[in-house]
Amino acid sequence: MKNIIIAVLFFTLSGCSVVQPFIDRFNIAPFDNNEYALINKLRTTAIQAKPRCDVSVLPPFAIEDYISEMYNIALLLRNYSEYLPKNDQTIKPVGLVFQMVSDLKNRYEKESKINKTYCQLKIQSIIESSVSIQQAIGKRPR
Repeated sequence: MKNIIIAVLFFTLSGCSVVQPFIDRFNIAPFDNNEYALINKLRTTAIQAKPRCDVSVLPPFAIEDYISEMYNIALLLRNYSEYLPKNDQTIKPVGLVFQMVSDLKNRYEKESKINKTYCQLKIQSIIESSVSIQQAIGKRPR
């Protein structure tokens, strides 16, 4: 009798490691092409914007156009992701990257000249956050 109880406990506990990924599949949102495309577009735009932070070489409107585009994409992504069911794992990181882009945009609107290093570091943070979000979205079950 004791051996039967031990065997049942063993199979029950080992079964959790097999069943858990199956259960997790139903607790997160499935892969979403639109969400993935938007975060990819934000990352790509940020990569293109980073070299344009040096306004001594390029006219200031060059970087401002990219920042405006990043803001529009981040806003669209935040609004799109906000009410998708079981999407809690994406809503918070997307909100944080939106806040980073929003801060950058507000700084450019308020100040006439922005430090090149600040611009590059902020955009690098946006790129790194976008990569993390893109990886998280890409791992979702299809």
